[in-house]
Amino acid sequence: MRFAQGPSRGPSPERVRVPVFAIGRRVRVACAGGNSGGVTLTDDTGTNALGSLSDGSEVEILAWRPRGAEGTRYRVRATRNALEGWLAVANLAGYPAKLPAAVSGPTPPALESASSLRAAEFRDPKRRFGQRSK
Repeated sequence: MRFAQGPSRGPSPERVRVPVFAIGRRVRVACAGGNSGGVTLTDDTGTNALGSLSDGSEVEILAWRPRGAEGTRYRVRATRNALEGWLAVANLAGYPAKLPAAVSGPTPPALESASSLRAAEFRDPKRRFGQRSK
């Protein structure tokens, strides 16, 4: 029995990876496109400017809205002056993860594994592997 084959599809388009931020998280403003002057906060439609934030300003995520090909937008509040508005995800960046400090001290001595100790306990030289005990 043959199965009908539909039209062959070409390769899927390359997925663009963008960061995802949780509501309540604090992030920093990172000006997209090398513009170090700052970013403009807009209303929810993205047409009216409400204010601007400088590169590196800390903001808190209040809400988010997917916008399809335009990209996700986040409602943010500046932690310094409480200015609120919407920014594109390209204008936000998380802080680098903090790694725990390395613990220094003497290394513990190597121990024999528990399984090898148990195997030595039950080893019977008169019995072959797989042979039942009497």
